[in-house]
This record gives sequence, structure tokens and C-alpha cells, in this order.
Amino acid sequence: ADKIAILSGLAFGGSINRALIPTTGINQLQAIDVNYARKLGYGIKLLAISQKDKNPSNNGESQPLSIWVEPTLVPENNPLAGVNGVNNAILVEGNPIGQVMFFGPGAGAGPTASAVVADILNIAGIQSMSEDKKFNLDPLLSAKSWRSCHVAEEREISKKNYIRLIAKDTPGVIGQIGTIFGQKKISIESIVQFDSSNDEAEIVVITHKIKQGQLNEALIGIKELPQVKKIAATMGCL
Repeated sequence: ADKIAILSGLAFGGSINRALIPTTGINQLQAIDVNYARKLGYGIKLLAISQKDKNPSNNGESQPLSIWVEPTLVPENNPLAGVNGVNNAILVEGNPIGQVMFFGPGAGAGPTASAVVADILNIAGIQSMSEDKKFNLDPLLSAKSWRSCHVAEEREISKKNYIRLIAKDTPGVIGQIGTIFGQKKISIESIVQFDSSNDEAEIVVITHKIKQGQLNEALIGIKELPQVKKIAATMGCL
């Protein structure tokens, strides 16, 4: 969350309150979800994502940013799927440039020393600029904010979702789940029933891009279904 707060400030021009970023770690990630994701053509990566919402109506208003951190299903053909080990990556998507990825080691003696020297040069450059106003530095080096930004409400985050449900293995349960999603205007990309045992079924749903608030409301309704025993997992999906 600290890294995405810094990157958001650099990318979108305003400082971010890191404490307001919704953050979920990998401590609750289960092997069964990794297995199901693989069967569906995905890997799972811990991603920090920041995206600009609609521009403010007035120039003086703050720019809302949807920012979150969570384990996320990544398609096998996505460049981020190949980032492993000590390597880190930053994927930038813009218009008209499309997607650009910066990739390299994020740990070890060399990368750490390079980062420390870069920070020292950054600090020296900022001090030099403040002492001598005749010289102007690159905006990224000067680390100045040029507009106000804030973290949007979590319910406004728009993304695809992975949901794993444990339900009774009875006819019609998938239809009932689909009906509740439809009532909340949620479009389903796929819904699959996996292994059944002891009269229970594992049901995995992947939605199209929706707002988090819509998903939360749908899950409340699904929990109330007598055939659904529990919502076992939810994650984002690219």
C-alpha cells in the first residue's frame, strides 16, 4: 500500500492518504483458489492497483482515485503473470500509449544500492532547487503536487471479481445465485461448479467489471439463500 500511494501521487499529481487504501494480504489465500484459478486460465498475484475515476466537474475539485491492494486473478497471457521470485513490475496503461511495463529485481544488493543512490540524488536535487530558483527540475524529481487527489470510497471501486461459494448440491442453486446477481444488475462472465462431496458443491463465479458496492449488496442476498452454506473467498480479477 505504501508503494501504490507513492506511485499514485507521481502518476496523478496529488498526495494520497495511505491509511485510506483498502488492503488485503495473502494470509487468507487458500490453495484451492489457486487450483481453481489455474483451471480457469489464471494465476494469482498480490497486486496494488490505482486508477483514475471520472474527472471532477470543476477544476478546483479533488481528483478521485480508486486504489486498492489484494490478491488478484491474472490471465496467463497477461505480462504480470510472468513476474516471479525477487522481481517486481509496474504496469502502466494510458491513452494513446496503451500498456507499458517496467520490470526488474526488487531485492538484493545491487537493486537496493541503486534505489538508495537514486533517493540521495532526488533529495540533493530538491535541495538544490530550493536554494537556487534559477534552475528548474523535472516535476517527478521535484516531487511537487500539482493538483488535489483523494482515495475514492471502496464501494465505488470498479473491477471484475472472483467469488467462491460452498452450497448444497441441489438442483436450481446456480439459477438462484444467478438471479440475485441479475437483480443487482451484475453481469456474469462465467459460473462453474467444481468438485462435489458430502452433498456440497464448490461454485466459482467470475463477474464482468462492476462496482464493489453492487457486489457487496449481491453477496448479502446470496448469504441469505438456504442452499448457500458460506461465501468462501472473494478476489479481484483482471
